Amino acid sequence: MDPNASQPGERLADRGTINGGTLMLQNMSQKFRGGCLMLVRDNDGTVDFLGTAFVVHSEGYLLTAAHLVSEADGLRVVPTPSGGEFQPISFDRVAAMAVSVARRDSAHDVALLKIDEGLDISVPDDFLGSGENVLPGASVMSLGYSFGHNQIHTALTVGGFAAAKIRSSNETQLILFDNMVQNGDVGGPLIHVTDGHVVGVINGRFEPADVVHGGDNWERRPAPNINTSFAVDIDYGTALMRSEGLLEHE
Repeated sequence: MDPNASQPGERLADRGTINGGTLMLQNMSQKFRGGCLMLVRDNDGTVDFLGTAFVVHSEGYLLTAAHLVSEADGLRVVPTPSGGEFQPISFDRVAAMAVSVARRDSAHDVALLKIDEGLDISVPDDFLGSGENVLPGASVMSLGYSFGHNQIHTALTVGGFAAAKIRSSNETQLILFDNMVQNGDVGGPLIHVTDGHVVGVINGRFEPADVVHGGDNWERRPAPNINTSFAVDIDYGTALMRSEGLLEHE
């Protein structure tokens, strides 16, 4: 049977939409995988996996979640192969690069890192967007080293949909999406598939109590394993870049 043939009751327009959406997700994955790096800490020869960081500027700047880099000593980023070949689960030897914390916004949980070694990195044109442009129901994609804590050194691409946009108790703009991210995804990019822009920094699994704590009904929260995650608006990251003088020509 031809897998591309239409099935009984399936409209051709539906199949075209499905195939188009899958191809778009694939294209976005390949566009961003090369700029997604493992974030680790060197503790006197022992390497501790922290999460994910992603390149946002050709001079070696990256964004990640601020709580991952609350201790700035020994921070490293590690690139891994980004092609479509089958990769080993883990690598015995990797090329780790030292990074420093250039700017930090703890209130909104975003940090700007800088690779210490002088590099000229190729980055896509016009790839940073805004959470303002994401509507509920939009197709999004998370990218991160989901199982890095288990020594699986491969970035995972997972598609989903934007579920809602809310403000936390400190007015942080959050994008909720239907993708159960893992701890290793934290710090990675949330990508708006339709326009190919990064719109958020992944922060973890959504826990309602963290947002509505203090309300009358906060203890009546759902189980913490619900299939919803959240990212903070990329606007907080671009604000750090602007403070660093990286967006002077925007």
